[in-house]
Amino acid sequence: MSQARSSNKNKYIAAVLFLLLISVSAYAYLMSTKAPTIETGTILVLPVHLATDNTDSQWNRYAAMDMLINKLNVGVSYPLLQTEDIINIISLIANDHLSQTVDIQQLMAVSGAGLVIESSITGANNQYQLAYTLHQQHHTKVGVINASSIEQALLTAANEVTEQLNPQHNLQQKQQNKKTATQYHSRLSAPLLFNAITQLQLGDIKAAEQYLFKLIKSTPDNLVAMRLLASIQLQQHQYQQLNTTLIAAIDLATHQQDERELARLRLLLAQSYTETDRIEQALGVLTIAKTNAAKVKDWLTLGYISQLAGMINQRISRNDEAREQFKKAIEYHQMMNYPIGQTQALNELAELEVIEFNYPQAYRYINRSYEQVAHRGLDDLEKTTFKLMTKIENKMQHR
Repeated sequence: MSQARSSNKNKYIAAVLFLLLISVSAYAYLMSTKAPTIETGTILVLPVHLATDNTDSQWNRYAAMDMLINKLNVGVSYPLLQTEDIINIISLIANDHLSQTVDIQQLMAVSGAGLVIESSITGANNQYQLAYTLHQQHHTKVGVINASSIEQALLTAANEVTEQLNPQHNLQQKQQNKKTATQYHSRLSAPLLFNAITQLQLGDIKAAEQYLFKLIKSTPDNLVAMRLLASIQLQQHQYQQLNTTLIAAIDLATHQQDERELARLRLLLAQSYTETDRIEQALGVLTIAKTNAAKVKDWLTLGYISQLAGMINQRISRNDEAREQFKKAIEYHQMMNYPIGQTQALNELAELEVIEFNYPQAYRYINRSYEQVAHRGLDDLEKTTFKLMTKIENKMQHR
């Protein structure tokens, strides 16, 4: 009797072990075949390589990139670098400014992006194909889309990427799209603006300025062109012309309710006020600019606004307020995982602590900064960061 019970018990244990083995094997197989999830982090969309017969002047690589960025609905876990920010970052690492190829790993290091979207469009006779690659640190995903127009290819690509990153949001967006089909026309589609950006990349400011004047004369509502012109005028210290450009641009951006442009335009205005010793006016403008940028979660611009506010407050010996602004700048840049902004703000904090003879704290900040420079390969900031570090070390030795 006891032998029969023992035999049944052994059979039961064997059955349980067999089922457990099957479950573990099935789980292991599913995990091995499951596509790797895309980690949260900043997204950088590269300019779209266009090799088509399309004669529509609205499409160039920047306009296509701009539309793709605008149509991605990926939520707060995936902050998006904006078109001009990306162009500037690429310019920092590009040996050939007209080349459409870029070192993806270097770009991820310098920008802090966790995901880089690379795409190209080919086709003719209303039959277009968009191929995209989602680059992450250790793996990639690819996709191919066929469409009857460039616009439709970009929209479909945006939806596919959104679905992979944020399925719930994409479902809501699809429901909304059934009710209202909204079109997006990029300000970067103007050929004159494309030419101006190209000349800026080549360092020919005069030629870029001429293109921008022509565009603004023919299309006076292009805010990107007006802001780029204002940037050139600030660089050239043409303060009277700059003031005229910015007043018109801010009025237009207010009318268009474009908070992102308002933030960036007011940042330029505050810079001009700072350079012409209108300090309190500059701080007032920055306060408004912060509100504009916060409404659209433009963390990068908020970081630069806080940096400038810190520098102004330090200039008028409000060091405690300056320290707070620099710390806020670091926080905003960390939200974008943007190493260049973090390094700049850490250097500014270190300089402030040197002024107050707090050398140990200054060294802690500059050490963090130099770690970023070395880890990310921030060549443009290496010299100034190392020089400041040496200065602080010398101060500590001769206390």
